[in-house]
Amino acid sequence: MTDAAANPLQPPPPTTRRIRVQWRDPRAVAAALPSDPILRARHRALADLRRQRLGFWRSIGRSNRLFPRKLVVTREGKWIIGIALLLGAAAVNTGNNLLYLVLSLAISVIAISGMLSEWCLRELELLRCYPAELVAGAVTALRIEVFNDKGRPALHLEVGEVTDGATDVQVRDGYVLHLGPREVGQAFGAIRPLRRGPIATAGLQLTTGYPFGFARKSRLFDEPAAFLALPTVTPTDLESLGAHDRGATELSRKVGQGDTFAGLRDARPGDAQRDIYWKASARRQRMIAREWQAEANRVAVVRFAHVAPGPSQDPAALDAACARVAGICEALLRGLFAVGLQTFAGSVAPEADPAGRGDPLLRIRRLLAWLTPADQPPPPQWPLADADWAATVRAAYDTQARLQRGEALPWAPLTTAAPAEVVLVRFDSRDDVRTLGPCDREIVIDAAGHIVRTLHHRSAHQAA
Repeated sequence: MTDAAANPLQPPPPTTRRIRVQWRDPRAVAAALPSDPILRARHRALADLRRQRLGFWRSIGRSNRLFPRKLVVTREGKWIIGIALLLGAAAVNTGNNLLYLVLSLAISVIAISGMLSEWCLRELELLRCYPAELVAGAVTALRIEVFNDKGRPALHLEVGEVTDGATDVQVRDGYVLHLGPREVGQAFGAIRPLRRGPIATAGLQLTTGYPFGFARKSRLFDEPAAFLALPTVTPTDLESLGAHDRGATELSRKVGQGDTFAGLRDARPGDAQRDIYWKASARRQRMIAREWQAEANRVAVVRFAHVAPGPSQDPAALDAACARVAGICEALLRGLFAVGLQTFAGSVAPEADPAGRGDPLLRIRRLLAWLTPADQPPPPQWPLADADWAATVRAAYDTQARLQRGEALPWAPLTTAAPAEVVLVRFDSRDDVRTLGPCDREIVIDAAGHIVRTLHHRSAHQAA
């Protein structure tokens, strides 16, 4: 598995590879078809999807070996070409030297435009400075550094990511109007993922319309950029689960008698002598006391049965449910619980949020971002490496077989220091799904992430 998929709790590495503009890409080495029939079917499906999105002629024009430069004629360029053709026809029919002179002038303008635009694209280097993580539905800025490694300026540059007609992400290009010799400029684009999960672009494109705007000449780089779109957090209000005196000691965000340092404050009457910070008191000429983080002993584990809520195989069908699960975890963290997440594909150990920075919730959202329906294989275009994609498909087929046999689905391993409150989140449309282990509370949601009902159960440690 890839590093990101093997450890979903860590952010994927940011894309910072430097790309140098060359006239033509080196000849690609023909890759052998995988022996796995699942992967062969995926590659064929991806090729068909690419031809469907681009069309026949555009798919041929995307080759950087056959067509190192992509050229799109603008409306003004069509007018100047039409005028040149009319002047040429009139000059041939009449033999007027003035028409020949105007025709040569129009052709010269078109040729000069092509040469100047090529000079702008030559000897440039691009460096992506992207964040590795995005938020579904939110706009994030993308910064691209452009270095002009030639002795003449580059003008009117447009840099942006290519999506090849993908409907799960929206991008906006960045611009550099003037870049002097040996100068570094910055182009600021934007990206907005429309779903959670891994996001991949098709490559990077550098375009210029300099000098007259008759045509837009571009150079495309087959260098995909990878992102991870975190799910949003749906605000959720939960009443107290009554987990006092049931779990291992965890730090809370409150100040009290604990063992972890929280900060400094002015001493007040009644403070213990051991809490006085004498060095700071001598330096500030007044009594300074230490503050300590209070301790809580409440642990909660949220279990999410991420099966497909309907017949759709699209992983985006889980987006609303993942946002609701993130909201439930956030509500438990606000209630001073040490919160963990357990799914069929992975788990996050319970952890408190003593400083209120949201680190436990961030790790939970990272795991939710990688989730696909446990009983449905992901589509071929789901941006995973071949090995990870094939493993996810086989796990989905195994889950389907378990459901057909009426077996309970096992959770990913999770170790807790002491008994914890267990909150089960499942879909109301999937009553056929059974899971292992008891739960204290069962939250039933619909496909849109709305809470339908809440059921309370009496678990084994409650009965004791």
